Amino acid sequence: MKKRKMFQILAVILVTVVTATACGSKKASTNETATSTQFSTNYDMNMKDTVETAAESPELATTADGASVSESGITVDTATSTGDTLAVTQDKIIYRCFLDIETQEFDTLIEKLNSEIDRLGGYIESSQISGKRYYTTEARNGSIVARIPKDKVSEFVNTVNSDSNANVINKEELTDNVTLAYIDTESRKKSLEIEQERLFALLEKTDTLENIIELESRLSDIRYELQNYESQLRTYDNQVEYSTITMNVQEVERITPDVAVKKTVGSRIKNGFSDTMYNISEGLKNFLVWFVVNIPYLLIWAAFIIIILLIVRKYYKKKNEKNTIGPEQKSMMNHQPPQPPIDKNDKL
Repeated sequence: MKKRKMFQILAVILVTVVTATACGSKKASTNETATSTQFSTNYDMNMKDTVETAAESPELATTADGASVSESGITVDTATSTGDTLAVTQDKIIYRCFLDIETQEFDTLIEKLNSEIDRLGGYIESSQISGKRYYTTEARNGSIVARIPKDKVSEFVNTVNSDSNANVINKEELTDNVTLAYIDTESRKKSLEIEQERLFALLEKTDTLENIIELESRLSDIRYELQNYESQLRTYDNQVEYSTITMNVQEVERITPDVAVKKTVGSRIKNGFSDTMYNISEGLKNFLVWFVVNIPYLLIWAAFIIIILLIVRKYYKKKNEKNTIGPEQKSMMNHQPPQPPIDKNDKL
């Protein structure tokens, strides 16, 4: 009886332990599921808030008069909500200028351009100069790409135009307004920064490996996109703050006359005759230089031609001598005259 009662007590204890273990496991599973669901919900809500914040242009700070100022200092009027294009009071404009210059003092002009660029706080982005050989008429030319601060561009261009050694024969100006692209890039960058901060906050709260891996993957993508946007903004800033001036410098013997004044028939005849005489004189000079430089080659060719002429002359002289011999002389040279018969009595 005692033994039977003891078995009943052990059975009750075993059932109690199993029931408690099952309840604890179920509770832990329920807590983990709830944590995962809460993380997913929080993440989705944060992403929704981020998108809504980006749509509302978070990079703009509203001022008292209804305008907004971005981080880059661009002032935008946001008082109207009709969907029209925003009125920008400080644009991001990229300025480019192309100058074709001719000069008679090539070295002097190049040196002055370099010193002027340094004086204005600019720098040379690229430079290429082609020299000339001492015995040819090939003129020198150079191509200089300079970056000048935007507030010093007019001063630099005016200095070039007023220089006595420079004649600007062509000028081209181009502008590119990148304000909207700049604001859009800033907005995307700011949205990513907000998303990054919220992901960092979620990363501190989560304790599951799967969620940590997911957050780290998204944070890595955000860092890469932020680097691209920052690089693009720096490029815009550099192009806006430093205008690009491209100068093609050509060395010439004569400066191109000003064509702004209407030419008369007399002035056209005078200029045409002057050009003709100049071309003739230059042609004679070029021929003289060519002749003097190539005298050694000319002497070699002259000796070669004389030798060929002597050989040909000797050949034709022999041929003519053969043609002057008559037929009788040819027969006498080719045939011996017949001998008379020999008389035996004469021998005796």
